[in-house]
Amino acid sequence: MTIPRDERTVQLLHRAVVPLDRVLQIADRVSGCSAAQLSALGVIVYLKATTLSALAAKERISSPTASRIVDGLVRQGLVERETDSRDRRAVRLSATEKGRVTVKSACDLRAARLMETLAGLSEEEWAALSVSAKALNRVFGYDRLVEG
Repeated sequence: MTIPRDERTVQLLHRAVVPLDRVLQIADRVSGCSAAQLSALGVIVYLKATTLSALAAKERISSPTASRIVDGLVRQGLVERETDSRDRRAVRLSATEKGRVTVKSACDLRAARLMETLAGLSEEEWAALSVSAKALNRVFGYDRLVEG
């Protein structure tokens, strides 16, 4: 059975993104980080982006933007910049313990808020959501997520 790729499905997905984003933004405020900072911190921690160029590529932002975001994370004590011992021109990024705790707490809070929001779904709807979530993670490259 082939399910058509119709515009209505795309519209429904688009419509759902905004309220879901609002739920997550409310959860994110607890962290004290902006959405961009939390996203970058997550990429550094979970996707192991250890350079500004890797972070910029994974976040699909410019290197100057990535640098400004990292500056804020460094000021908050969430990320450290270190000169690469093999290439003095290169700078390595790593999350501090505080940074790892912050992003883990933010992810846990986001998950809790989503569970609350989606609590009314039927078993069938939850199964469909599970398939969709896995597909979207694959599209965005998060199916290869490295927990750490």
